[in-house]
Amino acid sequence: MDLTGDPLNLEGQELGRQYAICLVPRSGSTFLAHLLKNTGRFGFPNEWMAVALAEGEARETGSPDWDTLFRRVMARYASDNGVSGIELALAHLTWGRQATGRPDILDPGWTYFYLRRRNIVRQAISMHVAHQSGVLHSFQMTDDARKVRDAVLYDTPAIRSWIKFLQDEELKWEREFGRMGIEPIRLYYEDITARPERAVRLFSNVLGLPETPTIKTSTIERIGTSRTDDWEARYRDEDAQYLSALPLHRPFVHTPVSMS
Repeated sequence: MDLTGDPLNLEGQELGRQYAICLVPRSGSTFLAHLLKNTGRFGFPNEWMAVALAEGEARETGSPDWDTLFRRVMARYASDNGVSGIELALAHLTWGRQATGRPDILDPGWTYFYLRRRNIVRQAISMHVAHQSGVLHSFQMTDDARKVRDAVLYDTPAIRSWIKFLQDEELKWEREFGRMGIEPIRLYYEDITARPERAVRLFSNVLGLPETPTIKTSTIERIGTSRTDDWEARYRDEDAQYLSALPLHRPFVHTPVSMS
């Protein structure tokens, strides 16, 4: 693989505002990324540093190392107004540290948004079904994929295990922000999916856009079903004692506030 030169002429491209959406898995990040992309004013904040995407991006942009790849994908997917964003999971930071040998991957000069969910039980159920079926997003939902998802069985220990994993992800992000002196703009799945226009307005205000762009219908849809409601009720009943102590150990969950 030839990783030399700058085949897409991305070096030297000036960007205005750069931002990152720091995420916990199954928190609606794909919905948010496409919501912002479709306005044409926020770049395309995808998970470009995930291995599944990064290999292709490195090849197409001629990027020989982490720093070059990061810089070039930000330039490649910027909007015409110079705004560009990216989604970052903790795994991406781990890879960045391994690739660069640096402990600090986040740039304090950027704008940071932090996306999670209030309802960690439903989030854990989503993780369980996605992990068992391999179906992560609505654009993967064929008839066969739906059958595979429908075949996933309820599992109390598995859901509890995913709750612990998600709680750990939240704690790690808080440590990451604290160590870097970053206070992110905190977003929640429940708010974004309920009022996506408010999320776009918030991004516009924070990033200094002269006006809020019109939103378009997202191609990403929820793939949960009424089964999620049933499983949530069952889990809350079967593991009530564990859940009662969870708020004592989970990072603070903010109550809904206006995003206007």
